[in-house]
Amino acid sequence: MIQFVGVEEIHIRQMSALLAKRHEKERRVFPYLPQIFEEIDEAENVIRKELDKPFVSGIVAVRGIDVIGYLLYEFKEDTDRGRYILMNYESVAISDKEHPSLLRLLYADAGAEWIQHGYFTHVLMIPLGEQALVEQWLEQGFSYEQKYAILQLEDFEAPENLEHDKVAIRRGGRMDAPLLKKVALWNSIHQAAAPSWHPITKETMENIKRSYMDLSEDKEAFLWIAELGERVAGFHVYFRKEDGTSLSAPPNCAVLPAASTNPDMRGKGIGRVLANHCFEEMKKEGFDYLYADWHTPNQIASYFWPQLGFEPFMIRMSRKIDPRIAWAHGD
Repeated sequence: MIQFVGVEEIHIRQMSALLAKRHEKERRVFPYLPQIFEEIDEAENVIRKELDKPFVSGIVAVRGIDVIGYLLYEFKEDTDRGRYILMNYESVAISDKEHPSLLRLLYADAGAEWIQHGYFTHVLMIPLGEQALVEQWLEQGFSYEQKYAILQLEDFEAPENLEHDKVAIRRGGRMDAPLLKKVALWNSIHQAAAPSWHPITKETMENIKRSYMDLSEDKEAFLWIAELGERVAGFHVYFRKEDGTSLSAPPNCAVLPAASTNPDMRGKGIGRVLANHCFEEMKKEGFDYLYADWHTPNQIASYFWPQLGFEPFMIRMSRKIDPRIAWAHGD
């Protein structure tokens, strides 16, 4: 008989063993993920760090004295989603001996509390190495939102015949703040169009402009700008990705949080030339991996980045519960 109970100290070691085993299986598919978390002690550090967050709670599935699965979740609130539940990458694992549908039972048990307290939006980060587990979430009504992918630089070589003799690519700097303000909304405006239909408010637009201008002053940023004559043709910005307790961050990795091609110049090969130039430069800087993500309804990004060699390994999924469930019970 399976029981579902709140996480207690006596459960953490077995939870850690489940997470370490899950990560070991994940690395068979994506070997660039950090190997260290196959060790139970390191997996335990990750779980304890998650449980130390003030609004994180969790449940475990127990059969007898054995923990056969767990689910951690965080109560969150922001202007974009309102009140929602977040299940991070390390927040769920089940025993290899159990049917994947155990995930549904964990979700149903924990979700009852979420709905009771008005948390109707549920978001999770899920590894792609085990499609059986992904299918369980899909069958529970979750849908894809964002893909996360890795490009390995060790064997990367830009195509020799890929060039655009009219495009000049240079490193960005402090003098580029006004220029960055002009290009800041390229991605957001594209995301608001079909078929992404991701809304952008005036307040968000102003915040984005300020953050892009700040890039020109950020000494940690690797910024490249492509120019065609006197016009900006595109840009890329990278940062070193450092998180010693992240199962999803390869060692010696740089993250690509923003990149775009001038909307008036798309379809001319400029984006590909700029990307390959930046990849070569980041390889020269000593990085082994690049980390990127994109909104799955964004058709251009969903095609472009995998074509350049990025391999999706993680996905963000979400589900929006009809809030009428708070009162509509057929009574």
